[in-house]
Amino acid sequence: MQVIKVADDGTLRIEFTADEAKQIRDDLDGAWCRAGEAGKEFVRYVDTLYGERPAPTFPGGGF
Repeated sequence: MQVIKVADDGTLRIEFTADEAKQIRDDLDGAWCRAGEAGKEFVRYVDTLYGERPAPTFPGGGF
């Protein structure tokens, strides 16, 4: 179930189940050459959660 919340300051928070995040990750990975930087960062983030990539050692660190 996706939950989308918009705060008073205009920031957006989207919550996914682990299965939903994995499905989005798989969809983006299938279109990697067309994915924008935000999509690629999401893939990296989900991969880190699933242990498929090491966590970065510093904020903004590359993989």
